[in-house]
Amino acid sequence: MGEKENIFLLGLPGSGKSTLGKQLAEELSLDFIDLDHLIVRKIGMSIPEYFSFQGEGNFRLREKEALHEVCATRDGFVLATGGGTPCFHFNMDTMNAHGRTIYLDVNPGDLALRILDEGVENRPIFKSYDQLDLIQEIRALKELREEFYNQAQIKIRDNQISTEMIISNYLSL
Repeated sequence: MGEKENIFLLGLPGSGKSTLGKQLAEELSLDFIDLDHLIVRKIGMSIPEYFSFQGEGNFRLREKEALHEVCATRDGFVLATGGGTPCFHFNMDTMNAHGRTIYLDVNPGDLALRILDEGVENRPIFKSYDQLDLIQEIRALKELREEFYNQAQIKIRDNQISTEMIISNYLSL
């Protein structure tokens, strides 16, 4: 692999970006960055609070600024994006220009079960849905975001997602 590269993990909420990102970073001796956690530290409140006080548009600008700052000042990292990060302000172009992008493509039914198991309070955008409605909402969200997610350099489907699979796909490029 030579010099250290950057890896960006993207996918819907609950797809495993943070969990797999930590494992991948450790395995490849890279730093791990969770973009949502970085933004929360910068804005001093939770993302749902920021959404309600400042609106999604302002949040997406802060998200873009944080992504650009990481790309300009850091090297050798695995970054877990927020689910919507790739869909705004040409963030997909930024990530593709600064490293490898990996789309974790998880089946909406499996995502719904994961989100319900974790507790919907951890995923405020899904708080008011039962399992059936949640699957429908995830399908709709996937349909909206897929044109951006599909710009990733690597796409890994749900039955393949593991640290080992990511490493073998990542290293085989």
